[in-house]
Amino acid sequence: MNGETIDITDQIPFDIPTSWQWVRLRALCNIATGASFKKEEASVEGANKVRILRGGNILPFRLQLKDNDIFINRELVNDNILLKQNDLVTPAVTSLENICKMARIEQDYGDMTMGGFVFIIRGFYNNEILAHYLQCVFSSPTTIEFVRSITNKSGQAFYNIGKERLSNTLIPIPPFDEMGRITSKIGTLFQSLN
Repeated sequence: MNGETIDITDQIPFDIPTSWQWVRLRALCNIATGASFKKEEASVEGANKVRILRGGNILPFRLQLKDNDIFINRELVNDNILLKQNDLVTPAVTSLENICKMARIEQDYGDMTMGGFVFIIRGFYNNEILAHYLQCVFSSPTTIEFVRSITNKSGQAFYNIGKERLSNTLIPIPPFDEMGRITSKIGTLFQSLN
């Protein structure tokens, strides 16, 4: 900030190789919330409308469309929150066990977005390897523990993750080639589990 050097040693959760570096999520991505609308603006039919997905549509590593998804008129949705390939989506308000539950969007959708209680994390550079890598980082116990530590309890059973605090999350970033090898290896391991 303004050329000022800030010591973050006490914020770093573990050592990384010298070829890696710690980067705040905000340096890699923009974080937006999904569409906000009034209850009476939603319908259960989708002709010429935008499908609104919610936290319940997010399964670990994938999205699931549901019969009870809702739809709103296209003019109520800003183009910049329509889902694009390599966006990551994760609940902003959720139960403790679903913090960091995340899916990667596999293609562009001109007629689909998330609801207002879900974050859409979009890289400044649309890159599949980076999106996969970030999804893996956010699925790690260390990151889940950190994100849980920055949440506020909202009501009886829900936790609210602040966008500013999430954007401040430190991410260990390897060189790009190594990032590709890491995501490839994790993908292979997940395929062997299925």
